[in-house]
Amino acid sequence: MDFSKLKILYVYSSQGISARTHLVTTQGKSIAKTGATVEYYDIPGVGMWNYVSHIGKLRKFAKEGNYDLIHAQFGYSGFTASFAGIRPLIVSLMGSDYRLERMASRLTRLFARLFWDCTIVKSQKMFNNLKIKDAKIIPNGINFKRFKPIDREIARRQAGFSSSAHVLWVSDPQRKEKNFALARESFSFIETEDVELTIVNNVEIDKVPSYYYAADVLLLTSRWEGSPNVIKEAMACSLPIVSTDVGDVADITKEVDGCFIVESDPEEIANAIDTALLYGKRTNGRDKVKHMDVEFISERLLEVYKNVLKEHTKK
Repeated sequence: MDFSKLKILYVYSSQGISARTHLVTTQGKSIAKTGATVEYYDIPGVGMWNYVSHIGKLRKFAKEGNYDLIHAQFGYSGFTASFAGIRPLIVSLMGSDYRLERMASRLTRLFARLFWDCTIVKSQKMFNNLKIKDAKIIPNGINFKRFKPIDREIARRQAGFSSSAHVLWVSDPQRKEKNFALARESFSFIETEDVELTIVNNVEIDKVPSYYYAADVLLLTSRWEGSPNVIKEAMACSLPIVSTDVGDVADITKEVDGCFIVESDPEEIANAIDTALLYGKRTNGRDKVKHMDVEFISERLLEVYKNVLKEHTKK
């Protein structure tokens, strides 16, 4: 298929969170390298009425754009695109769609069966939980070129780190599913001296790699995830990891020394942090996640696009 003539619309809801926009545009830019045209429609704000209010706007936007394919990112964006009547429609369900309320979960399965030409989930756990027949498991990719190695002393100066050991916690502490309270409580049990818990939130994208290379451990305390990019980014920077058993984290970090999967117990987390700090060196994580480079993920997505378009032309 000649992808240079393909025109794709990515529909998503940023909710004012820059990381969500970055996730979507990183994938879109990689797809665009094949010659395809990728454009974006953001449904800003939060709340159900916000999604409803964009049904007509999205329908008009898509009609005027004359797109060959619509790829909605996040479940509620998929609902909006469905009501807008735009096809063919692919929907990627993210970590925020993993633990939907019972009614929303039922709606997701119904829409996947009736309106979505293909559904993508991010991990085997999501597939098992959502129970959507024929869903494709394709995690989000990361831009490996952005996370190329940086000398640690240079990285520490760029991040403004002190001489202390630094444990990174990368997210917005206000997001309840990220469970920052657990991270904070865990630190009261750490035995290693001179350790700082460093929150990385709303940092410019190009500065984030310096934090990974400057830090000693990444800590993830989420209640649920799909396929958290923060883990893949830390792995690409060979940073030791302590994480709750969410999404595909256990699979990604499997057989990587210096990475520890823990229960949501503050004392167990503290012990794992102490052990990770004692490990005292970088991991071989970068080699383990090379297959998650966004360019490899794009190849898998393009195969999905090709198959969906092929089936759509038969109808």
